[in-house]
Amino acid sequence: MNENGGLGSEIEDVIMQALTHRERRNILKIIDHSDSGVVYSGILGETGLSTGRLNYHLKELEGFIEKDEERRYILTALGKKAVRLMRGIQEDIDESYEGYVSVAKASRRTFIKRNLDRAFYVIAALLMIGPIFTTWLYTLDPQTWWIGGLTWTFYLILVYLMDRLRKGSPKYLLGFVNWLEWRLYGDDTNGKGKINFPGSRIVIGLLVGLAIGAIFDKTGVGLLLGLFIGAALEI
Repeated sequence: MNENGGLGSEIEDVIMQALTHRERRNILKIIDHSDSGVVYSGILGETGLSTGRLNYHLKELEGFIEKDEERRYILTALGKKAVRLMRGIQEDIDESYEGYVSVAKASRRTFIKRNLDRAFYVIAALLMIGPIFTTWLYTLDPQTWWIGGLTWTFYLILVYLMDRLRKGSPKYLLGFVNWLEWRLYGDDTNGKGKINFPGSRIVIGLLVGLAIGAIFDKTGVGLLLGLFIGAALEI
């Protein structure tokens, strides 16, 4: 057993997470192609990213890249290892890989759809508590029919919007969920989850969704997105 197995596993985790994003892979390749390092404006020009987005990716690549005395970006030992991994993937590629890639993509799409479908049905079932309760009130007092009508209308609108969200862009939504789960629930150096309390994933998902809704002034959409994120994390 390799005595550095624990560190090796952590290296695998951080490298694989960094390489999941095409723009970060591109930044690493740009820096690797220069023997003397690359200045910020050089990376900005080659990637075509906005300064805000580039700054975000450079922040995410800390540990993989660093600045030398001339303020040029160069690869660290970890960054060089990540680049070697990318080079290895590009070697000996022929048409026989095409079928395997198609199978892998199809499997990923199936996984994404299954998670979103589960989240949709769970949330739709939970939200039905309100309409059922107002229906029960109507049996006791028919004068409350308008409350039930409004509740059922609101429920159907929510279900419709969630269904649209579910079918809209599952690839990017689940990609974000995977990233969020790694950042918040990935193992720490002691092998324990960073966050671990009952219902934490639903709470985190709701907070993230509401924050996104506030940024774009779409509170309702943010709430629905938060419910999906939280349910997908729990599932």
